[in-house]
Amino acid sequence: MSRLLETDSLDLLAGHGVPVPEYTAAGTPEEAAAAVEKMGGKAVLKALVPTGKRGKAGAVKFVSSPSEARAEAGHILGLTVRHFPVSRLIVMEALDIRREFFLSITFDPSRRCPLVLFSPTGGVDIEEIVSERPDQLFELPVDITRGLEAYECVSFAESAGLEPGPALGCGRAIHAAYRAFRAADCRTIEVNPLAEIAGGQVIAGSGVAVLDEQALFRQPDLEKKLGEEQGNGWRPLTDLEQAIREIDAINPHVSAIRFNELDGDIAFLISGGGYGLSSFEQITREQGRPATTFDITPGPFEEKMYRVVKTVYGKPGLRGMVLSANVSNFARVDRRVAGIVRALKELDIDYERFPVVVRYDGPGAEEGRRLMAEVPGAEMYGAETTLEDICKRIVDRAYGRGSAEGP
Repeated sequence: MSRLLETDSLDLLAGHGVPVPEYTAAGTPEEAAAAVEKMGGKAVLKALVPTGKRGKAGAVKFVSSPSEARAEAGHILGLTVRHFPVSRLIVMEALDIRREFFLSITFDPSRRCPLVLFSPTGGVDIEEIVSERPDQLFELPVDITRGLEAYECVSFAESAGLEPGPALGCGRAIHAAYRAFRAADCRTIEVNPLAEIAGGQVIAGSGVAVLDEQALFRQPDLEKKLGEEQGNGWRPLTDLEQAIREIDAINPHVSAIRFNELDGDIAFLISGGGYGLSSFEQITREQGRPATTFDITPGPFEEKMYRVVKTVYGKPGLRGMVLSANVSNFARVDRRVAGIVRALKELDIDYERFPVVVRYDGPGAEEGRRLMAEVPGAEMYGAETTLEDICKRIVDRAYGRGSAEGP
């Protein structure tokens, strides 16, 4: 997950010219009360967690005094919002909002270009609004080779039905948000609400920026802001997921790992996009319970595979482990297997009780088989054995339904 917290998202937007309110982070009720006092006694407190729907979870509160802020902050700091425990708040000045808009910039894979989404009737309930009135969501595809001019953004806002004043403010905000989107290599930027306040100024009432994980090597300063509280997209990281993250950090841009821990009992270390998804489905079809999901991109596999196998083996309650990948012409099988073999040699495994089933094919497959033969008891197969056979094999062995003979 590469979603910036709201404070960091607002910093990014403000740095590229989007007007934002006064805001600060607070970690205790006393810090929240002090911040509200500096803001004149009125503010909004919001849980600082990388997820939406905070208001519906009771984690957004408007306060009218420092003492009220102290009490509400104490309540919010004790909450868990969509699996994320709240350890900090954002304290933001209260805005006199006259009208709310919705703004999002994302990448449209079907058009292969950035796409600006804007609603003149948007706000916190944008999903319901668009569902009932889809004509109120306007789209602006952007030619990434040409960019986006300010006048185009103003014209776009006018085409959505805005009067000249609000259209100018929204157009400027759209243009600035697009600059932030490009400069930070974002997957998504969302401002909801983009608000017109008393006096006619258009300002970001909230902000979300999700970064492209494949481009983080170009964003070292932003990458540093992605702390433990980012989680895996829907909950905080488990200890095992954090350990795998640390393994991946050996070189996060070569042989990059994607990993999630599940509640099952078969260590699932099968990678390769559709191959991995098909394998996962096949194991569940055989009544198996995967304990992980896993993917690793091509590269010098050995060290990462060595550490991953040793680390995942330590997960309590496992009954077995399966390792495989689709046929690859860009990564040698023996380098991947070398790491697996190193790990297995160091682990005290009873392969009758804990089966390890491996299937790889491609360059270096024969050398990979030779290396795996150094670990009696672990099973290795190649192209002659199907994905379905491997999945059935690990499930049968893990749950005591199979013989010692392979498929």
